[in-house]
Amino acid sequence: MTIAEKLNEYVNKNGINQIYIAKKTGLTEDTVLQMLNGNRRILADEFLMICVALNIDPNIFRNKSALK
Repeated sequence: MTIAEKLNEYVNKNGINQIYIAKKTGLTEDTVLQMLNGNRRILADEFLMICVALNIDPNIFRNKSALK
C-alpha cells in the first residue's frame, strides 16, 4: 500500500475532508484531492505538512513489515 493510499484511508476513516486539509496546509483543494486519489505524487514536504496539519505522527504510515 502506498503512502497516498494509507493517508487516504486514514482521512476517510477519521472523517477528515480535503477542504480541511487544504485550509490547514495552504495547498489547493485540487492538489489535495489528486494526492489522496493517487493521481499526483505526494512530495515529502507536502506529506509532512499534512501530518502536522492533522496532528499525527508520520511514522504511523510506515510499512512495518519492510523494517524487518
